[in-house]
Amino acid sequence: MVAGIAGAANPSMECTVWSLNRRSSNPAAPPPASGQNLLAVELDAVLTERLRRLAQLRAQPPHELALALLARGLDQAVRQAQAASALESLTPRQQQVAWLIARGYTNRQIAETLVVSPETVKTHVRNILAKFEAASKAELRVLLLDLGARWWQAEQTFTPPPRRQR
Repeated sequence: MVAGIAGAANPSMECTVWSLNRRSSNPAAPPPASGQNLLAVELDAVLTERLRRLAQLRAQPPHELALALLARGLDQAVRQAQAASALESLTPRQQQVAWLIARGYTNRQIAETLVVSPETVKTHVRNILAKFEAASKAELRVLLLDLGARWWQAEQTFTPPPRRQR
């Protein structure tokens, strides 16, 4: 359901209220019954226009697009929060291995860098993947890179030597 109104907090601000209800997009529909989900979102004019343009480009109703974008954003935020929590649970050595994975090192390169056996690296990688609930090093790398600079604390003193070219 879409209705244009003046902003409640700032009457001079033009905005649109999008009521996102999966069961009805009819403006005349009664409020949802108990147990149904309804979310009202107030958007400024610029964001409303951007949503309308994207919906038009995708040939999708704006309320459905808004639901999809909200769901995707929430999924991403939850995944980042879980990754940040998993990162805190890593041992210092696992953090080093994870950092090297994020930089694209192979298991053999990690072993050479940390002066450990490839089997030790394999064990660390397996444990790190389990903590992050990641299926592969590639997926883990994406998660770590998504966390950005936040995940490597400034007090870490580990600096790997430059990669050897093969």
